Amino acid sequence: MPTVARSGLQQHTSRLASPWKYCAYRNDFHQKQGQPAISKCHQGIGCRLFTLINFMYKPYSLLNQLIALLCLLASATLTAQSGASLSGRVLSESNTPLEAVNIQLEGTAKGATTTADGAFLIEGLEAGNYTLLFSSVGYEQTSRKINLKAGEQKQIKVALRTTVTSLSEIYVRGEALKAENSTITVDVITLNDIRSLNIEQPLRLIEQVPGVDLVAYRQGGVADQFSIRGFGGGGHAGEAEVTIDGVSLNEAEGHSDGYADLNVLIPLNLKSMKVYKGPSSVLFGRFAQGGTLALDTRKGGDYQDFSFTASSFNTLDAQFALGREMDLGERQDAIKANLAFQLFRTDGYAENANVLRGNIAGRIGYQITDKTDIALSLRGHGSEWNAPGYIGEEQFLDEDRRRLQDPNGENDGGAKSFYSQRLDLNHSFNDGLRLLVFGYAVQQEFTRFAKFGSAPGGQTERFNTRDVYAAGASLNGNARLLGSSLNWIAGLEYYSEETDRMRWATSDRIRQRQTEDRLFTIQSVSAYAQGEWELSRYFRPSVGLRYDTYNGSFMANDPGQAAVSDDIDGLYNVSPKVGIRSTVYSGVDLRASVSNGFSLPNSALKYTAGIDLGPVQLWQYEVGATYRPLEWLEVDAAGFVLNTTNEIVENPPGSLEFINAGKTQRTGIETKASISPVNGLSITGTFSYIETEILDNPENTLEGKGLVGIPQTITTLNLTYTLPMGIGANYRFRDVGEYFISNDNAASYEGYTVSHLAVFYNFNKQSANDGRLFFEIQNLFDARYAESVFGSVDARSFAPAPPRNYSFGISYNF
Repeated sequence: MPTVARSGLQQHTSRLASPWKYCAYRNDFHQKQGQPAISKCHQGIGCRLFTLINFMYKPYSLLNQLIALLCLLASATLTAQSGASLSGRVLSESNTPLEAVNIQLEGTAKGATTTADGAFLIEGLEAGNYTLLFSSVGYEQTSRKINLKAGEQKQIKVALRTTVTSLSEIYVRGEALKAENSTITVDVITLNDIRSLNIEQPLRLIEQVPGVDLVAYRQGGVADQFSIRGFGGGGHAGEAEVTIDGVSLNEAEGHSDGYADLNVLIPLNLKSMKVYKGPSSVLFGRFAQGGTLALDTRKGGDYQDFSFTASSFNTLDAQFALGREMDLGERQDAIKANLAFQLFRTDGYAENANVLRGNIAGRIGYQITDKTDIALSLRGHGSEWNAPGYIGEEQFLDEDRRRLQDPNGENDGGAKSFYSQRLDLNHSFNDGLRLLVFGYAVQQEFTRFAKFGSAPGGQTERFNTRDVYAAGASLNGNARLLGSSLNWIAGLEYYSEETDRMRWATSDRIRQRQTEDRLFTIQSVSAYAQGEWELSRYFRPSVGLRYDTYNGSFMANDPGQAAVSDDIDGLYNVSPKVGIRSTVYSGVDLRASVSNGFSLPNSALKYTAGIDLGPVQLWQYEVGATYRPLEWLEVDAAGFVLNTTNEIVENPPGSLEFINAGKTQRTGIETKASISPVNGLSITGTFSYIETEILDNPENTLEGKGLVGIPQTITTLNLTYTLPMGIGANYRFRDVGEYFISNDNAASYEGYTVSHLAVFYNFNKQSANDGRLFFEIQNLFDARYAESVFGSVDARSFAPAPPRNYSFGISYNF
C-alpha cells in the first residue's frame, strides 16, 4: 500500500488522545506558520462525546480530526454568545463531589449552589476580574481569583479542605456526617430539583429516586402511599419513616400504624429531601423499614420566592417563601427569619374529588452569642376534601364512566387540622463540638369518611385526635484521631404520643352507630451514636448503634363490648450499623454496609397480653458503587438483600386487616445515570429491579409467593434541554412494571407507562433558580392507567389517574 504524506497538522493530531489537546496543537501549528490562532475549544457536545468514545477506544486519528471540526463549529457558536460564564466542579480532599456548596462572586449578587455531582454554573457575567468564595459545612472557606474575557466560558475545579470551624452552621442532626463518607445509599433531592419540577405535592419528588414507586390513592387529603426497597406501605401503613426538620410525621395509632401525611408541607419552602434506603441510618427507628424520607426546610438566607400554577380541573396552586437575615446593632445576621405559605384547590379529575388545602410555616432564629443560637419553628395546616373512592374494572375500562363514582359509592371525604411547634437551642463548645437541643409538640385532628368495596353500604367515619411531645439532644463532633479526621454524632431522644381513636358506621356522612372508642399511648426512649473515620481515601469505615425502648397503654371502650386495657411490656431493640467507603481511584467510589432495623407489631397487637410479639427484625446487606469517569457523566448502582422475621403486613393498607407474612426476603438492584454532555443538556435515567419472597409462613401455601404492591421493575427517563437564551423543554418518562395485588399471587396489575412534556423559559437562562414560565402536558399520550390497584382476580379496584391534562405557571425569585 503506498504511503501517503501527511501534513504537519495531521502529524500532530494523529498522536493526540483528546480533541481539546488537538485544538491546542492546532493553535500552535497555525502560529508557527505565521497564521493567527483560532479561538480555543469550549468543550462542546462533539468534544465530550468523543472523550467518552476515546475513553473506551483510542486512538483513532481520523475520528480526532472529525471531532476537531465539531470543536471548531461549537467554538464559533459559543464565542458568538453575549456574556461570559463560569462552570466547574467542587471536590473534597478525597476527590469526591461536594453537594450544596455555596458559591458567591464577591461584590456581586451572582452565585450558585453545587449539585449532587459537585457541578455549578454561573452565567451572564461581564468581562473582568472576580473573586469566587466557596463555603460549605465542615470545610474551610476557599477563595479563587479569576479573569473572564468577553464571551468566555471558563471551567475550573476546586478542592475544599476539611475543617472543624463550620460546625456552628449545623442545625439538623446528622449534618456533621459527610455525604462523601456515607457507606449507605442516600438519594438527595435539592432545592434546584424542586424548583425545576413544577410540583404542588411534595411526595411527587420521590419519583426521581431509583426503586421508589408512588401509589397515588387520589382520595383528596388522604396520604398517598409509596413502595421503597420492597416495602409497599410507605407513608400509609408504617413501612417508611417521614420527618420534617426532625419532627416525625408518622402517626403511631391514628389512621394506621405509621401513617404519614406530606400534604402538610410546602414544596417551595423545602431545602432538600434525603431518601435513606432501608433501615440503614442510626437517626431513625421503628418505621424506617423500607427507608426514610428526611425533609429539611430553608433556614436563614435572603430570598423572596413566589409561584403560581393553574391546571386542568380548575386547579390552582399558590406558594410563597421568604427569607431574611437582619443585623442587631453591630452584630451581623443576628436574626434569621423564614416564612412560607401555600393555598391549593382543585375540583379534581373524578366526580366528588374537590380539595381545599392551606399551609403556613415560619421560623425565627436568634444568635444569642457567637457560640449559641435559638430558634422557634411553627407550622399549621388545614384541609377539607371530598373523595371519589375506588371503582371496579368494568367501569375503569369505560371511558364514559371512569370519572364517575362507583354506583354504590357514597359521599366520601374528610378534613384535617395539623399544628406543630419546635424549639431549638444550639451551642458550640469549641470548633469541633456542637450541641443541638430540641423540643417539639404536635396537635392534630383527622376525620375521614370512607367506603371500601363495591357492595352497597359500608361507609365508616374515622375520627382521630393526636397529641405529641418530644425532646432530645445530640452532640456533633469533628476531631482528629491518629492523624485522620473523625466525624461523629451521639444523641438521646424522648417521644410521647396519645391518640384517641373513634369509629362510626355512617351513611352519606350521617352517623348510624359507634363501633370503636379507643385510647392509645406510647412512649419511647432512644439513644444512638455513629462515627465515620477518614483513615484514607481507600478506607473510610463507619460504625453506628441505636437503642430503642417502648412503654405504653391501650384502653378500648367499644360500645356493646367489655372494656379492655393492657400495657406494652418491655419492648426494646438494639440496632447495629457498620459500613466501609473507599475511593479506589479518582472517579470510582465503592461502599458496603450491614444494618439492622426493626418494627413493632401493628396497632393493638403490640399491647395484647399473652401474645409474645417482639420487634420484627430486619437485616439489610448492601453494596454500591459510584462511577464518575468524566466531569459530565455519573453512574451509581446499588445491590441489596433485605431479610425480615415475623413480619405482619396490613393488606390493603388502612383496612386494619393483617396477615402474618412470616420470614421474607427482598433482593434488588437500583441504578441511576446522569449525563450532561454539553451546556444546557441534561439526561437522567433510573432503573430498578426487585424480587420479593415469603420464605417461611404459618400458612404453607404462601411460602414462595411474592409480596403485594411491589413492582418488579421501575424505569424513568428525564431529559432537559435549555437554549442559551433560557428557552427549554423537559420530557419525563416513567414505566412501572407488573405487581401482585393478592396474597396468593393469583391477581396482579400489569403496571403502566406514562410521559409528561413541559416547555419553559428560565429568567436566569440555564437555571430555574431565579424563576421560570412553564407550560406542561401531563400524561402526554393519554394513557389509561391507575397508580393504585388492589383486590382479587374477580374484583379489582382502581383509583384512575387523569387523562391528558395541562398546567401553566410562573415562579419568580424577587
